[in-house]
Amino acid sequence: MAARSDLMHLLEKLLSLPTAPFHERFVSSFLCEELKRVGLDFHLDGYGNIIVAYGEGESSVACVAHMDHPGFEIVEAGAGRAEADWFGGVDAKYFIGARVVIYGQFSGAACARGVVEKISKNPQGRVEKMTLRIKGGTAQGDFGTWDLVPFRRRAELIETKGADDLVGCAVILSALKELKERGIKQRVRGIFTRAEEQGFIGTLGMIHSGLLPASTKIISVETSKALPGVVLGGGPVIRLGDRTSMFHHQMVIFMDHVARELQKRERRFAYQRRVMDGGTCEATPYQLRGYVTGGIAVPLHNYHNQGRKRIGPEGVHLKDVEGVIRLLVEMVVRIEEFALPTEETLKRFQDIWQRYGPRLREKDQGLKG
Repeated sequence: MAARSDLMHLLEKLLSLPTAPFHERFVSSFLCEELKRVGLDFHLDGYGNIIVAYGEGESSVACVAHMDHPGFEIVEAGAGRAEADWFGGVDAKYFIGARVVIYGQFSGAACARGVVEKISKNPQGRVEKMTLRIKGGTAQGDFGTWDLVPFRRRAELIETKGADDLVGCAVILSALKELKERGIKQRVRGIFTRAEEQGFIGTLGMIHSGLLPASTKIISVETSKALPGVVLGGGPVIRLGDRTSMFHHQMVIFMDHVARELQKRERRFAYQRRVMDGGTCEATPYQLRGYVTGGIAVPLHNYHNQGRKRIGPEGVHLKDVEGVIRLLVEMVVRIEEFALPTEETLKRFQDIWQRYGPRLREKDQGLKG
């Protein structure tokens, strides 16, 4: 596994980049440069998603993460004021008075800062538009986010303006690097998508393009809202489902099997299991189209920057990030065994039935009506 210093360096560089739905170019450029540097083949599809192909073999698994985070796009700018379209799920109560930063659409440099003065919502109560009071210069097409710390480490906690889902991107990139460095040739794809926060737009483009064979097994790698029963620092979460769907039983059984075997060999490895229904992840659109899907989550503090009372930085535990990389690599290595844990479970049930089932058919049970 990569040294912690290398992982920290990657996280600092990636999490410091500006991003928002439809404005992922700076994250995309960074990921493409990293992929080139380590010699991993990739291409961009017609929607701007990055598709990495590595390895060989019959079974194929695709690890998916998205390059955006909730944010906004400037649609009109004037002296000291700007109108913006908002993208992403954040409760309306957090907006008024919240501080924002605006980035140049081509430079990625901060060009203005301000506060939210007014919002408008759709009939479902979701924020769609904002009026901003700003200092600095901006233009139509620029984009922005909450004005928060780009990256800060406090002991084992990483705080950032947007962990969701740049941490997932860092996990997949780190796992691909490790597989290549170890010479593991198992076939795997890494997929980095766009505009997930506005309704899985890049993911839907991937599905409609038919690029991934129907036999591809999908693993969504996300940061997901920490819920009761899940703790930061407790290790990666095998995601049993999300807000919309439950994931494929074979994938869950396989993930649990790999995690338990890994825990036997590495005592310090810990993992958690839960339905992470704080939101919907990219596994669900694939599952609804018939793919075998599952999810691994890094527990997330301040999901979508929603603190107890006001907007705040998201936070993840470094141990959880490392654990997700470790588990993801192990699953790819053992993907040829995908069906085995389910088959063993079925055999165990069959053995129990053969041993005890006949007792239910015995005539003398004292159960006559």
